[in-house]
Amino acid sequence: MNISDYSTKVKNLADVFTTIGALLDNENLMVVTLNGLGKDYSQFCTSIVVRKTFFDFQDLITLLINEEMRIVGTSSNGGSQESVFYSNVNKGRGKGGKNFISRSTRKLAW
Repeated sequence: MNISDYSTKVKNLADVFTTIGALLDNENLMVVTLNGLGKDYSQFCTSIVVRKTFFDFQDLITLLINEEMRIVGTSSNGGSQESVFYSNVNKGRGKGGKNFISRSTRKLAW
């Protein structure tokens, strides 16, 4: 299930709770949403949970859609963030631009 479908499902459940008089506040709605994600989203969830402030549900969904695109893009092209970074290092540097990352530092441990 993609994030758009998942968010619709979560929102519909929140509406059902509201209908029966059990209002989910924004923070609880976000916690429920994050708890239902798979392990591909574990780093994303951690980055959201450690924040000192919560944002609204729609902002969370926007971030999740971006994360979904990153995950799908990484797995579909067989690459990694590191390879994408290095493939774009010298783009837009103009004529004769020198590579500012030495060959010895290209394989950084992330």
